[in-house]
Amino acid sequence: MPAIYPGPVRHPDSPPHGQPGIGSGSKFRWTGSLVTLLVIIGFSALAGYVFSGAWRTLLGLPAASELDHLNPSGVIEVYDRFDRLVCKIRGDEYSTPVNLSLVSRDMRKAILAAEDHHFYRHAGISLPSIIRATASNLRAGRIVEGGSTITQQLVKNMFFKNEDRTVAVKLKEICVALELEGKHSKDSILEAYLNNVYFGNGAWGIERAASVYFGKPASRLNLAESAYLAALVKAPSELSSPANQESARQRQRHILDKMADYGLASRHDADQAKRARLVFSKQADAFRRNFHFLSYVQELLRQRLSKEKLLNDRLRVYTSLDPQAQALAQQALADGIRKAPRGVNQGALVSISVQDNSVLSMVGGVGDFWQNQFNRATNPHTAGSAFKPFVYMAALRYGVIGPDTLIDDYPLTITRPASAPYSPKNFDGRFAGLMTVRQALARSSNLCAVRVGQAVGIEKVVETARLAGIQSRLDPFPSLALGSCAVSPLEMANAYATLARYGVFATPVVIRRVEDTHGKTIVLSDQQSGRVFDPEPVAQLVDVLETVVDRGTGRRARLPDRPAAGKTGTSDESRDVWFIGFTPEVVT
Repeated sequence: MPAIYPGPVRHPDSPPHGQPGIGSGSKFRWTGSLVTLLVIIGFSALAGYVFSGAWRTLLGLPAASELDHLNPSGVIEVYDRFDRLVCKIRGDEYSTPVNLSLVSRDMRKAILAAEDHHFYRHAGISLPSIIRATASNLRAGRIVEGGSTITQQLVKNMFFKNEDRTVAVKLKEICVALELEGKHSKDSILEAYLNNVYFGNGAWGIERAASVYFGKPASRLNLAESAYLAALVKAPSELSSPANQESARQRQRHILDKMADYGLASRHDADQAKRARLVFSKQADAFRRNFHFLSYVQELLRQRLSKEKLLNDRLRVYTSLDPQAQALAQQALADGIRKAPRGVNQGALVSISVQDNSVLSMVGGVGDFWQNQFNRATNPHTAGSAFKPFVYMAALRYGVIGPDTLIDDYPLTITRPASAPYSPKNFDGRFAGLMTVRQALARSSNLCAVRVGQAVGIEKVVETARLAGIQSRLDPFPSLALGSCAVSPLEMANAYATLARYGVFATPVVIRRVEDTHGKTIVLSDQQSGRVFDPEPVAQLVDVLETVVDRGTGRRARLPDRPAAGKTGTSDESRDVWFIGFTPEVVT
């Protein structure tokens, strides 16, 4: 028996000696249902042991072999562009698994008190808990309580995470829990549970939770901290919110009392822990500082490698991340959003090296990412006027215009069969008459862009944008000239990088290579590159885009020590606001 188990303890919900149990004198008649349930449980458990192959599939149980690996050994070491270790992550989740010996004894005891203090005494299920939960469920007429042991919770997280909470699913969990206990030691099950349970704030597993909340490894968690983390497991998304911190503290104190009642901590130590001040970490760890970048790395790994390899192999992933650029990007974006006009409360930023097209930084949002898990850097947003350079690029490469061609900035109506007339307007509602291509782009004239798109043909505009690197849907309507398409910041930065290289396209590089435990390269960057535009028309366009930054709508991006080019863009009544700029070295 492991040393952390204190010996026999009374179930907290069992009646005192001499008092009737839950069934005595109850106005609810559920004894027959309970007997039926226990018969079903017994049969289902037997089926879990006896049936195999097709029968397991028919019953919806995981394959027997899947129960052999409770603690996948897969750990990914992520390195930056300078081959320096950034952090270690788990192959399929944002967690860092640890051996049970590296979890403090206080934490192990706290989780037992909070979730299953009979853990070291049952065989995977707790009949008193099932009886209590069954009574609650029958009273409610639906499943409101699960009566789950730690083993059952682990089974749920591993195999039935996305299943509805039905009686059938509960029976499956019971079958697998019983089988799991027959295959693994209690310590192995507890270790797997602590490595898989969610603590809120994006912290999967106890090692990540200890780092996120207290800036320390799980081995150094004290009694007060351990009880607090154990408290979060009941409702992690709710209790981890700063607004609900007092509720979390109340549950922490309740758990400390239970630890004293169960002999898992002395009453003196529990009382001291209830009074102890918790010092939460204010410093984001490496994982959170680079979360959007790392989440995209994991997405790419899932596309290129099998789940088995990610879960069971120890991999070294060499990325394009520049930590200094990432830190500056986060700060710049946060400052920009803080000073932005009313209504603009989120943003994204991507920076790409012109030389090798590696993604130096990626920030998918500002503020608390865990409250709104959405990577804006890799998801599409309406491009608006930021798309206009590809309209002019199409016209320049087909010889329809030159940099000094005059274009009419006058009212325009386009009629098409079976479509309503299209009459674009300028942002300010005014008309400026004749102007050069350079002036039209510098002022971001809508009417001029639509006229150029019509002159060269929208199909050629689509073709040009595709060659530059835009893969999102591009509908060949006149409004495409004004950026009616939705494009991700990563795509847009990559397409502008084609212009910055004077017509040489390259796919963006995030992962340079992946090595296995033995140092063998198993994945190389599959970058594709090649010239897609002649240099001359691109040079003409870049020269015009320098004018946009020098004295046009992008003049706030002027740099004192190097040339800069770019384009602004707004769309959907300024709900999407863009700037894409580049120097000879970097596109952002």
